Order: sequence, then structure tokens, then C-alpha cells
Amino acid sequence: MNPDTNKPGTTAYVVTRNMARVHGIDLHHVLEGDAKKPTLVLVNMASHNLTCWEVVLAPLLEHFQVLRFDLRGTGKSGWGDKAQFNFAQYAEDLAGLMRHLGIKSAFVVGVAYGARTAAQFALRHPTMLSGLGLFDVALTPPVDQGDQGALGAKAMAMLKDAGMAIPERQKYWRFYENRDAALACHTAHQREGDTMAALSAITAPTLVACGRQDMNLDSAKEIAALIPGATFAVMEMTGHGSVFYRPDEFVRLVTDFRTSLIDV
Repeated sequence: MNPDTNKPGTTAYVVTRNMARVHGIDLHHVLEGDAKKPTLVLVNMASHNLTCWEVVLAPLLEHFQVLRFDLRGTGKSGWGDKAQFNFAQYAEDLAGLMRHLGIKSAFVVGVAYGARTAAQFALRHPTMLSGLGLFDVALTPPVDQGDQGALGAKAMAMLKDAGMAIPERQKYWRFYENRDAALACHTAHQREGDTMAALSAITAPTLVACGRQDMNLDSAKEIAALIPGATFAVMEMTGHGSVFYRPDEFVRLVTDFRTSLIDV
């Protein structure tokens, strides 16, 4: 259920955008911006819905047409068989959504959990990719996240000491319609094999970035080294879920990478 059912109409979550029938389910999505600009697809991190990108949406729309969507079982998207809660299926869902919308190619950017879907998309649909962005990424299961809280608090303290503004995190960024479906979506990593060996097959221009205060930093470095020609960036004073620590730096990295995208 929506955790905010007692306060209808008070958050961005209650607004249903668009539904597309893809692989037997309804995918909740929104496509915004100038279609003449490059298309940017944003893939949500774990336990988040498409509203979470509001912290970076306005500046990104100055440079891109932006597609946001809820992974199957999360936010307002539907879901099907439990066996379909895996990153390969999430990538197929995105490919189906892009075809539905007439998008031939896009710069696909995933943060944390979303980076796993983005990586699968790159491996399965290389001709639909103008570029790939992997933020806060680790691909080997299982991933130890035990110290992320302490490292995130350290990053927050550093930002505060530097006098930098930190966006307020909203509860509705994490709303969903069905608890069991959302949990199944966000535990796919427990059933996922190691995809590191396949990364050398990625040919699209790739940006890999990770916070200095993120347990996935070493994994992100290794992933960047395995993808031919990948660009690697460290985000200072930044924990896991980098877009919520340094939205300005996230926007800068993504927009600066436009010049590396495949022109299709």
C-alpha cells in the first residue's frame, strides 16, 4: 500500500503519470523535455520510485529529454510472475518501454541498484544505447553494505562543514503500492550471478562514478577498468546514493558526458 494513504494529494507520488503495457505488465513512466535533445533514461536505486529524481530533474531537462520509470513491482508499476524479478527482465522492460515510446537510443544512467539494470541493458541491447552511466555500482553478489550508514554520515558531516547544501530526502520517494512486490524487486541481487566477466563486451561510451565515502568505491574502480574506454570519476564528500548527497555534481558529470555520447 501507499504509506501516505491518510494524506491524499499531498505529495508528488499520488500523481499517476503514464502507463505502458510492456511484457504483460503496466509500467509507470514519465517522458519529459525536448525530443530534439539526447534522451536520458534514469534508473532508480533500490527502494525508490521515479519521484526521487526531482532533485536533479530541472537542470537535466536543460540538456536532455528525460525518461523516468518505476521498475516492475515498485512505485506504481505492475508486476507478474515472481521469477521475473531479475535484472535481465528489468532491462527487457526498459527496452520494451523505449520501443513503446519510439525511443531508438538513449543514455542510460543507473544509480546503485539501478546501475545493475543499466549494465544488463548495455549487455543485452547495445544498439539502443548512446551511452552508459553507472553510479555507486557493484555487480558481484552478495555486496557488503554494513558500513554504508556510517560512511554516509561522515559524508554528510563533511558537506555540512564545507557549508554545502544537502537536499532534504522525502518519504514519498520510497512509496510503493505493494510491499511484497517491492521487496521482490529489490532483492533480485540475492539471485543474480556475477556479471563482471561480461563487462568487456560493453562498447558504448561509459561513465562510472562513485562517492569517496561509499563501500562500493573499489568495485566501481574495478568495473571501470573492465569496460573498454570507460571514464571513472570519484565524487568527494559523497556516500552511497550519490545523487542525494551531491546532486549538483551528479548533474555536472552527466551533462559533461554528453560530448562522449554516440550520435544516432
